[in-house]
Formats: sequence, C-alpha cells, structure tokens
Amino acid sequence: MAISMAVEPLTRPMSTRARDLCPAAVRAMVIWPRLDRRALARCGCDTARIANYVSRRTRMPARSIETLLSGS
Repeated sequence: MAISMAVEPLTRPMSTRARDLCPAAVRAMVIWPRLDRRALARCGCDTARIANYVSRRTRMPARSIETLLSGS
C-alpha cells in the first residue's frame, strides 16, 4: 500500500532587512561580516560611500574596496 502526497517547496518571504540593502551592501556584508547594517543602509546604494565606510575599518584603500563591491 503506497501513500502519495504533493509536496511544495518551502518559500519564505524576503525579510524587510534583506530588501533594504542594495547588492553592493550585501556583498560588503558577505566580505566583512562585522559591518554595521544601519551604517551600510545610511550609505544608500552608493558604492563610493560604502567603500569609504569600509576603508575606515580596514587597511584597504577605498578604490580597492569599490572594485570589490562593483565586481560581478
């Protein structure tokens, strides 16, 4: 005796925090996980502002960080 049932994949709605951050900010959080989310959100989607924020916390120059964030 076999029992069959339909199984749908579990899909969660995207959280509001994940929607607020742009791809460059998400990439920065992946590379430097201890960054402040609020500070990144204040930078908007401007990679230059994000790079300046990160460069104050690392030894990397802002130009190198911009290149990392804008790369695909």
